[in-house]
Amino acid sequence: MNKYLLRLFFILSSIGFSNSALADDDLTGGLSLKENFELAKKFPMPSPWLLSAQCSACHGTLGTAFNEIIPPLAGMDKQEFIKKMQEYKTADASNFIVMGIIAQPITDEEIEAMAGFFAKLKPEPLNQEKIPRDVVVPEWAVMNKESE
Repeated sequence: MNKYLLRLFFILSSIGFSNSALADDDLTGGLSLKENFELAKKFPMPSPWLLSAQCSACHGTLGTAFNEIIPPLAGMDKQEFIKKMQEYKTADASNFIVMGIIAQPITDEEIEAMAGFFAKLKPEPLNQEKIPRDVVVPEWAVMNKESE
């Protein structure tokens, strides 16, 4: 019985997915991308502080670095920030997979506001001592050199 329910679930979910996921307007609240941008223009822009919050997941809180791979945004030159964000918006998204997706919906006005905000922040170097050490790696996730 469970086997048949599982098959029915997969069939129904694939039908629903194929019909809805292909429509561009499903991803923008039922509007075309152009209509979505026109609607967004009618509302006031969020503060630069709020806009910058979306960057914190990768670039650290208020743009301060917490790893060696992703650059800090705090203290970044305003023109450099604007230039990089415009590159991400206009370049082939496959060149900048994450940033290409992130930068697309951000308006030029928002980019300029964020650039000014980050330029005024004091950059802080990565401080290994501040990184929490209470995270324990599960035994199953430890790489065993002997098994290689």
